[in-house]
Amino acid sequence: MSRRLAVFLMFALLAVLWVLPAPDAEDKGLLDGVDPVATSTPGWLVVDFVDGTSEERIDALAARTGIPLEYSSPVSEDEALTSAQVSDLAAAVALLSGEPDIEVVEPVVTMMAQGYPDDPRWEEQWNMRLIGAPTGWRVGEGRGVTVAVIDTGVSPVPDLSGVDLQAGMSFVEGVDTAADDQGHGTHVAGTIAQATNNGVGVAGLAQRVTLVPYKVLGADGSGRSDDVAAAVDHAVDEGVDVINMSLGGGHSDVVHLAVQRAAEAGVIVVASAGNSGREGLGCPGHAVGVLGVGSVGPDSSRAPYSTWGEGLDLMGPGGDTSVPGGGVLQQTIDGQGGEQFAAWQGTSMAAPHVAGAAAVLLGAGAGTPERVKDLLLSSTTDLGDPGYDTHYGHGLLNISAAVRQLQLRGFGGLFAIAGLLALVATSLARTGRLSRIVAATVAATTAGGLFFLPLLPLAPSLPLSLASRGLLYWPGALLGHEWVHFPLWASALLPLAVVVVLGPTRLWSLAAGLAIGLGVGLVGAGITGQLEPWWLGDLASTWLVINGLLALVVGLAAGGLQRARTEGRL
Repeated sequence: MSRRLAVFLMFALLAVLWVLPAPDAEDKGLLDGVDPVATSTPGWLVVDFVDGTSEERIDALAARTGIPLEYSSPVSEDEALTSAQVSDLAAAVALLSGEPDIEVVEPVVTMMAQGYPDDPRWEEQWNMRLIGAPTGWRVGEGRGVTVAVIDTGVSPVPDLSGVDLQAGMSFVEGVDTAADDQGHGTHVAGTIAQATNNGVGVAGLAQRVTLVPYKVLGADGSGRSDDVAAAVDHAVDEGVDVINMSLGGGHSDVVHLAVQRAAEAGVIVVASAGNSGREGLGCPGHAVGVLGVGSVGPDSSRAPYSTWGEGLDLMGPGGDTSVPGGGVLQQTIDGQGGEQFAAWQGTSMAAPHVAGAAAVLLGAGAGTPERVKDLLLSSTTDLGDPGYDTHYGHGLLNISAAVRQLQLRGFGGLFAIAGLLALVATSLARTGRLSRIVAATVAATTAGGLFFLPLLPLAPSLPLSLASRGLLYWPGALLGHEWVHFPLWASALLPLAVVVVLGPTRLWSLAAGLAIGLGVGLVGAGITGQLEPWWLGDLASTWLVINGLLALVVGLAAGGLQRARTEGRL
């Protein structure tokens, strides 16, 4: 068994190497593409002598050429690494390039910190780092998920370029479009989906989502409760997945009823707790089924303005502008026909962090709104009193921990179960070791994907997000989140078709692995409620488990048929 395990791990490693993106042609190391000959300009020259070259020989060369060579640093003597400031770099390079004691001569190359993202003001976004946003990017950046922003509207500022921003709708009297005329809604939308790694401005949480703005607040930042309720109802009718409501006020039965209907319809509703600094959440943040979000500053303590009390579910980075650099920075309009990068504070700024995180998890294959809420609340960083308390709720949003929980406990568990089951099942076929390893590898990756990839420091990409989840959840990234619940997809139809076509061929082990992997995924989704096939209602879990068991039987049958052939019974 140990040898089989070694082969299995080898195939897993090869699979990882296969999905890793190749470096871009222009993204080469310093040894490629660097012109060693400088232009005729003044600057610093680097001269690397052969190791062990004496100080006397270096001084003699400096005297002979007139180039004032000095060791680059106090620890450079052993390596004989020197530098000099010269008036003509090109002439100095030409003069020294033929010297036998010199290994390298070149102008100083300016080095810069590199990483993802390349947004120039990323370092100012303490809020994104506080909640582990980069880990969330690696599981799809909310691809396939639709988020409604019910606010002052959203305007297409430059740092939203490339984001799927829909026209939306205005409910404000006398205003025909959902364009922002106040700035609040665009700022909120930026936290959710500001374009990331585009070399401009700042980053967002879920840049691959579809944003739908609903303008219910006017230029003065206020609006009517019936308009808010109507926007919620319309967003639900249009099939949005997440609603962000960075607004609130006194209790409104009509708004309360609207958000409750939205939650019952399977929409994740996120609302700000309020900025009174006192006990008693506003509406709709206090409503049952709504994720009420309070605010912390850069030190993770509750912001002085953040409302607390019953109905507070968790905290997000809302900022504290009394601290230098303590605001939440996003691009928005400036109210004069232009744009600005503004650092604001408020529970309005905290809520979209949770909405963006919900979109990330939903798009990553969390499956259902209830599963997303459970992941968000069970992965928080506990603050205040141990466990739940009314000042911090369940704690501070932690996207990185939520993704780890989804990948390791969810897809990682399916990966292990499917791989072991396929290894045992195909062993019964009494075929070659390679066939068993292929079946186990295919089954494991079909059920759980290469679940560990998002936990590695890799740049986000569609292949990465697909490879990191089970095959059942691929339609969420390719077609839209709702398609993972299509009943014929979440059934034994695909494994049956694959086994019928490939079962009689030399690829039988691949077919068996795929069937077993999908079978394990379906049974797992049925037990956990991670999928809710359309139209089936209370029968959804039964459908998933039955189809999962059928897929497992089909996978076992492929191995049984192969055994019968090898024994000459077919």
